Amino acid sequence: MQPITTALMRQQRRTGTKDLLGKVALVVGGSHDQGAACAELLAARGSTTVISYAHGEHAAARTLSTLDGYGVRAEAIRSDAIQSCDVTSLFKGVAARHGRLDIVVHAVGAVVHKPLAEHTDADFDLLIDHNTRSAFNTLRAATRHLADNGRYVVITGALVGTGPHASGMSAAAKSAVEHLVSATARELSGRDITVNAVSPGPVSDSIYSAPDVPFPSSARSRLGQPEDVASVVSWLTSEAAAWISGQVIRVDGGTA
Repeated sequence: MQPITTALMRQQRRTGTKDLLGKVALVVGGSHDQGAACAELLAARGSTTVISYAHGEHAAARTLSTLDGYGVRAEAIRSDAIQSCDVTSLFKGVAARHGRLDIVVHAVGAVVHKPLAEHTDADFDLLIDHNTRSAFNTLRAATRHLADNGRYVVITGALVGTGPHASGMSAAAKSAVEHLVSATARELSGRDITVNAVSPGPVSDSIYSAPDVPFPSSARSRLGQPEDVASVVSWLTSEAAAWISGQVIRVDGGTA
């Protein structure tokens, strides 16, 4: 089965339900790849949509232009999710400008593809900072600024866990996030805030354009698309998923 074309998906989004009218969504790392696909789906559902990015102004501008096409309020803010002061300022600013914050999607991460024996101290710092620390920063800020009945979803990154292409250290960094999701979901349950993780399999994005990343086989004879992941993230922000919290949902086409 071939993936649905981007043009067709956008047509479907424009004619879909506007169940997020009046809601404010923040996609951390929303300028490209899976983050941008998530931001577009949220905007298509009517939410005010804010994307943050640490670098890549041109990609952020392109995504912002796409969001504007849905007729919603949208903005792009430079903010480094690794820096706690940046994250604090980002969340405070969004809540102050828009009056509320209902949805947070975290789409920041990094993968290092090499045996553990070849990992350097710099590799360790990279993986912990981009995967664990960044998610901790946004989840902590979300507990302070999300409205009751809010939604937090973190994309824990491709190729976590077992499999020939999984990196043990990458998996360890992401696993820490998944445990944090479970604990925080219980902590916020009294406010009806759901906290979930989405764990993709191999996805066709900028990670697989890198020359040192092996091209994986797939049970579905294709790589996943950013939209495949974004559709699940979007569903987790809906009322239909209000009874799902503290979970890690694999989106891998049966590859694992």
